[in-house]
Amino acid sequence: MDQGKRLKDQAEGHIEEQNTNKIGGQIQLGKPTFQEKRLKLFEEFYARQTEALKAKPRQDISITLKDGKPLQGIKYETTPLQIARDISKGLAEKVVAAKVVYTQKIESDFIDVDVDEAAHKNHNYIIWDLHRPLEGDCQLELLTFDDNDGKEVFWHSSAHVLGSALEQVYGCHLCIGPALESGFFYDSYIGDYRISQTDYDKIIKAAEDLVKAKQEFQRIELTKQEALELFGENPFKQQLISKKIPDNAKTTAYKCGKLIDLCTGPHLPNTSLIKAFTVTKNSAAYWLGKNTNDNLQRVYGISFPSKKQLEEYLKIQKELEQRDHRNVGKAQQLFLAHPLSPGSAFFYPHGAHIYNTLMNFMRKQYQVRGYQEVISPNIYNVKLWKTSGHWDKYKENLFIINMGDEGEYGLKPMNCPGHCLMFDMVQHSYRDLPIRFADFGVLHRNEIHGALSGLTRVRRFQQDDAHIFCRMDQIQQEIFAALDFLSYIYKLFGFEFKLYLSTRPAQFLGTLEMWNEAEKQLEQSLKAFGKPFEVNPGDGAFYGPKIDVKLFDAYKREHQCGTIQLDFNLPERFNLQYRASEDTTEVQLDKQESRQEMEEKAKEILEAGQSKQSLKKQKVKKTDQKQQKPDQVIESGQYIKDEQQKQEKQEQQLEKQEQQEKQEEPQQQQEQIQVQGSQQSSEKQFEHASSDTASKTSLSETQVKKILHEQKYDPGYHHIKAGFVRPVIIHRAILGSLERLIGILTEQCAGKWPFWLSPRQMVITPITKYYNDVAENLAIRLRLEGYQVFCDVSDKTLNNKIRNAQIQYYNFIGVVGEQEAKSGTIDVRDCEKNQSIGKLSLPQLIKFFKTQEPEKSGVEQKIFIASDEQIKLNDELSEKTFLDGDGFKVGPRDHEVYKTIKNVDPALSNLLRWHRYMSHHHKDELQQE
Repeated sequence: MDQGKRLKDQAEGHIEEQNTNKIGGQIQLGKPTFQEKRLKLFEEFYARQTEALKAKPRQDISITLKDGKPLQGIKYETTPLQIARDISKGLAEKVVAAKVVYTQKIESDFIDVDVDEAAHKNHNYIIWDLHRPLEGDCQLELLTFDDNDGKEVFWHSSAHVLGSALEQVYGCHLCIGPALESGFFYDSYIGDYRISQTDYDKIIKAAEDLVKAKQEFQRIELTKQEALELFGENPFKQQLISKKIPDNAKTTAYKCGKLIDLCTGPHLPNTSLIKAFTVTKNSAAYWLGKNTNDNLQRVYGISFPSKKQLEEYLKIQKELEQRDHRNVGKAQQLFLAHPLSPGSAFFYPHGAHIYNTLMNFMRKQYQVRGYQEVISPNIYNVKLWKTSGHWDKYKENLFIINMGDEGEYGLKPMNCPGHCLMFDMVQHSYRDLPIRFADFGVLHRNEIHGALSGLTRVRRFQQDDAHIFCRMDQIQQEIFAALDFLSYIYKLFGFEFKLYLSTRPAQFLGTLEMWNEAEKQLEQSLKAFGKPFEVNPGDGAFYGPKIDVKLFDAYKREHQCGTIQLDFNLPERFNLQYRASEDTTEVQLDKQESRQEMEEKAKEILEAGQSKQSLKKQKVKKTDQKQQKPDQVIESGQYIKDEQQKQEKQEQQLEKQEQQEKQEEPQQQQEQIQVQGSQQSSEKQFEHASSDTASKTSLSETQVKKILHEQKYDPGYHHIKAGFVRPVIIHRAILGSLERLIGILTEQCAGKWPFWLSPRQMVITPITKYYNDVAENLAIRLRLEGYQVFCDVSDKTLNNKIRNAQIQYYNFIGVVGEQEAKSGTIDVRDCEKNQSIGKLSLPQLIKFFKTQEPEKSGVEQKIFIASDEQIKLNDELSEKTFLDGDGFKVGPRDHEVYKTIKNVDPALSNLLRWHRYMSHHHKDELQQE
């Protein structure tokens, strides 16, 4: 749902120069006094718009429905609701909006002050009001509440109903009211008044009155000046209009009852479609998310087309409240938060066990899937993010540290730029690729305080981050492997998921051919994977197409954890390269072709340096001239002579400075390696290089390399070395943020953790205190095997101990008494199922625990099957030389088995000896077969 992003957008705001002064002022509680004036203006504008619409020329248009059925309509007359009524009365009663794709562009660039426009322009379709006449040939799809876009329209319209209720009850200034993934909210300014649960009934009553009145939603187009006039009594709307709408642009507003609000819509035909409405919660907020701005009251709500749906929703919400990870985390002592470190969780021993088990589980998978774990720095000079391009978009989310003379540094919010440096610092061949870097490094993002929420939105987190550097011809196999990995993990946790292929946006990096090839490989990977997927045209990142993964928990709630993205941008920005060929002749030809190009770029850099140096001198000269006093009486010849002397003196100072820089050059070069792309160092290098080479017609190879190295990360001077090409980066995350995933799993499991992940796998309870030592020794022995086993040696009765184990969600309970002590067993019981497993010895119990471990992935199963087969063959070859018959000579079975074995474990010496013999002495026979 596109407007699901609104919560973050509105909380943070998108006004470039936010007004930190409080603008709300005094407010009179009660019936609003500004409505009549606003309504009068709206009616005036609406009448003028209606007349303008009547005057527009009518002509026939072609309309194609989703099923391909063609229809005829009239431009500026035929509406989607008329088409729905012609199809069936039942459909007309259910439809909430229309999805329209016009064959020719229409006027649709109305400014939405509620959202970031750049984030909502990738779609080639428009969600259209049912009452709004169509404006050209188009494809039309009628939407109901069951569609995601339909839910958005339904809940956005309900937000207006909530806003109207708030305005009627309190006479407040409405601010922003978006649809969310589930429901909606509205922010309002009510002065010093604080909304509480006691206010809910009167808010709901006012909303229900508007719904019963069957009020229509009326749309109007406004110029900036008209919008300012219409909302002249609301300082918050005034600020949005002034700052976000250009002077020559338009926006829209909607009327519903007495409410008029800035909005680009679309909306329901009327309020009667909202059959069930309620307020769910409230909270405080700040205007534009800044704590220096006015305090607002935020009210959340939910609505449905039927009361039954609302009842089901409230029932599920009650269950989810009991499963809330914040409550479960506190009850089970897994994790807690503290106001002295907001957005950073404190994981207690049991929580840390879950955290580390997830990481170790992924590490095990990395070993069999060809990933290499790396450790990268937590703090970087901000030049890193300027190089990567993150600085412009994520500067506000960085924790910045001022290091004085060293400049500004920041805690890393992502791993990819650091991994690019790691790839770049070592020369790679095409034979080395793919290189799969995995990193569990700590990340920090400066999320605004109001957006923080438990473990699902934090400032400090770790994730199963991986970056795959590969060739273009390896994309398909790497994507398929990543999808297989992702599918295994989500199945293990009981998650369902959907896949979306997001393709080239309007603004993109790279060539069209490269994008087409990349999209083709992604599509082929998805088809080979076999799971249905949807295409999101134009929704890819500017740096490459991607596969969006949306997972659903047991309550069908949508979560974003995993991602698979192609990236052509970072290899370009970091000038990443690998040797594409080891053919010396081919490399030599490449060198000859690129030598002239590299020299031209080096000269271009020198010329730029000379221009800067010239500008410096001109600036100094102008400064000297400005310092000349106008009232001085100096003869013309004397003045010129004095100026020449000043200029000569200035040039001598510059030469002296250049000599000093030349002496400091080795030190500067070292600093340039440590802090790549330093602009100050680069300028000095330009000045020095230009003084040495300005009179030369060509540059030596050493000079070219030296100059180009200085501009290695400057996109304007990037160059590919002879015989080298750029890799493609695949960003891959499956668990995503471990904090968020643990929050999701906590609610998914309701605290009843699966055995392999559980922090409380077993509690051993002695029947009497005489067996405390036996119980503790057994627990220690099992902990040495890696299991989370504890003892309950309290004075409580056995029944109470068993009950406590069930309440604390232990997986198993082991009882030890006289019989168990004599037989060396433990009486094991399943706590959740409340049934006996039986009396098991320690080896039997360990074997039983191993059966509770996660199912092996397909990759692991293949490896283990091959390993078992090879062990059997190795044992067989310990008693004979060959496999066939009595083993005295090579036979058909040797040839048959040899074909199935590609690699042999070096530890299997007998099999290795046999395999080498077959490879060398029977190579010709095998090739003939």
